[in-house]
Amino acid sequence: MVRAGFARFSFSALLVAVIFVVCLVCFLLQDAFVYTQPHHRILRLSNGLWSDGNDVAIPVEKVEETTKISVVSSNSLFKDNGMRSKSADLFQKERILCWIMTSPDNHKKRAMAVKNTWGKRCNVLLFMSSEEDPSLPTIKLPIIEGRDQLWGKTREAFRHIWNHYRDQADWFFKADDDTYAILENMRYFLSAYNTSKPLWFGHKFKTIVKQGYFSGGAGYVLSKEATRRFVEEGYFNVLLCRHDHEGAEDAEMGKCMSRLNVSAMDTRDAKGRGRFFPFFPEQHIFPGKVTKDYWYWQSIYYPAKEGLECCSDSAISFHYVKPEQMYLLEYLIYRLRPFGLEPEDRPATPDPSPDLDLTATPWFVTEKQFEGNSAGGEVIHGSTSATPKLKSNRYTMKNYTERLNELIKRTERARKLKIT
Repeated sequence: MVRAGFARFSFSALLVAVIFVVCLVCFLLQDAFVYTQPHHRILRLSNGLWSDGNDVAIPVEKVEETTKISVVSSNSLFKDNGMRSKSADLFQKERILCWIMTSPDNHKKRAMAVKNTWGKRCNVLLFMSSEEDPSLPTIKLPIIEGRDQLWGKTREAFRHIWNHYRDQADWFFKADDDTYAILENMRYFLSAYNTSKPLWFGHKFKTIVKQGYFSGGAGYVLSKEATRRFVEEGYFNVLLCRHDHEGAEDAEMGKCMSRLNVSAMDTRDAKGRGRFFPFFPEQHIFPGKVTKDYWYWQSIYYPAKEGLECCSDSAISFHYVKPEQMYLLEYLIYRLRPFGLEPEDRPATPDPSPDLDLTATPWFVTEKQFEGNSAGGEVIHGSTSATPKLKSNRYTMKNYTERLNELIKRTERARKLKIT
């Protein structure tokens, strides 16, 4: 009976041993199979080569051929690596100094929003104000605040920049503290131009200056030569540039640039779509948001479209952007990424603007265009905006010019009284 029990125990132990050996062999065979696969054997080395596990360095190209597996397949979602590289190259080749016109009341919200969003992509970022603020920080200029003092702030800002930062930038971008700019597109656009030429860029208006001038709110860019002429030739010459601190900033800059023979360039893309905008995107996309009797339509140098064709896919700036909207644009432009989006297919440099040689005559709105809702382009369906009627109110260009001339006369009279 003891022998029978021992026999049964021996048989059970033998069975368990056999099962264990079979499992062990299967496990070893599976591990050997995995190890022999090409993708398992490849290990990245710090010297840019690849290894097959035997410390034998193999060029990357050879690995791709032998394994039949693309080395970059694991990074297939990052198809913009090439564009990131191009953007990084332009960051050094097209150095942009951004100076922001701000005031003490706007330091904490508007100016800080610029600093936390698009401003960090400038090669040099400066905030110009009448008071010091280390949180930004600001540069205190010898000016007084006020809308009628913006020309003086602009004069002093460009002088300070040229005297202290001329060698740190190739282009000099002026913006308000409610302007949002896409610096990558700005560098891409400017890469087609020579900063040693007297040029400036922005959203062009046709009034006041024959060659046109650029919206201050949309921001404008001066080449290095244009900046040099402004500071070294125009700043102290009252015959070229207004010498006091009063006046409309963008209009006075336009007069000054014209007298200094600085060309006001066309910044539209090859399809005639704008890049610099004096309003938030909503106002340019939806027909009727800016009615045809508003001064904007009377002032623009080139015809503007509404709808989704209003704006270039390489747009550069927008104006009247609230601080919270800056963070919204920051997310939509730099964080949101649709899956499977086609890779970048733009040419190395942008196609030329329609009016590259600056021979086009200014565009004028007609009575017929006042009757419609759009100046051309794709119409957004579902818009409930009523067809605007031609009105004679304080926003018409005639009254605007009259009010401006009257303001200038009153300012001159006040100055003479103050002097005497």
